[in-house]
Amino acid sequence: MPTSARRGHLTIKQFVVFLGPFVLATFYTISIHRATHPHVVDNGIKYDKSSFTKIITTQQHIKNPTITVMSDLHLDYTTEDYRAFLFAQHPIHGLLLLYCSRKKNKSPHFQAPGGHVDKEDFDEALIRLQDTTASSSSTVDGDSSHPLLTLACKIGAARELYEETGIDLRNDLNRLQPVQLRKVKKDGSFTTSCVLKHRLFFKICFTNADFVTEGFDSMVALGLSLSMNSEAPMLMLKLSEEHQGFLFESDPRRAVDLLKQHSGGKVSAALDMAMAQGEIKDVTAPLERNEPDIVIGHPMSNEAKDHTEAKTGVDGVFDCFHCC
Repeated sequence: MPTSARRGHLTIKQFVVFLGPFVLATFYTISIHRATHPHVVDNGIKYDKSSFTKIITTQQHIKNPTITVMSDLHLDYTTEDYRAFLFAQHPIHGLLLLYCSRKKNKSPHFQAPGGHVDKEDFDEALIRLQDTTASSSSTVDGDSSHPLLTLACKIGAARELYEETGIDLRNDLNRLQPVQLRKVKKDGSFTTSCVLKHRLFFKICFTNADFVTEGFDSMVALGLSLSMNSEAPMLMLKLSEEHQGFLFESDPRRAVDLLKQHSGGKVSAALDMAMAQGEIKDVTAPLERNEPDIVIGHPMSNEAKDHTEAKTGVDGVFDCFHCC
């Protein structure tokens, strides 16, 4: 018995000695991988911390000359379904909402301009970022920790805006400003605060010059549409087949309700968050509100819904965004 026990004890010891190096090697490999490939999650966006680059800013960010930006140029965002939307506001008439009544499995509803960000948008953004001249021309936002993602979404949002309304800002991306949906971190680090569930949100302040203001006599032949407001301003858009009308909503709180069916309610939630941060202003705020009932619908159809619109004046001009 003692001999057998001793032999068994030696067998276990030999097994441990044999297996030990493999266990240690495995743990060593894992620790090395974690040390050299740390990952950080920022607002639902995952990136590799080992590739961070410090950008010493120029006159563009003279107020804060030591901004550290995380480089994401090596990442492949096309594996995820990113979308970009615009909170487009006219300083007098309010937020621009697009009316959609032909979406499968969804009742007629309002949408914000925007949509899916395509691979071509990321390819174009990467080219622009690799061009030092383009990078210094303010197409990249200094407060973004993900310049590639932010610029690609700007490009995608401008493309969608052009396809849906005819308004062309594809060569004027500086007018698209990221919407702050949440407070910036107290430590001063910069994050992509315009992200909500793989959706990036931007704001744009429209002027009359962005719309078609001539050719009312032949608007039908030209494929142009006036807004669905009861007293429609003389501002026309060339809508895509996807949309059957558009509306100006002067009260952003009302717009939050109108957008609840769009993109799973995320656009509505983002607008509510933006209002809480003071990013979107009520253009009727300085005025006494008087909201008569009106009926809206496509100018050339019988579709209609009850809605309210406040009378506005020139006092709210260029008061919709801080950027105006």
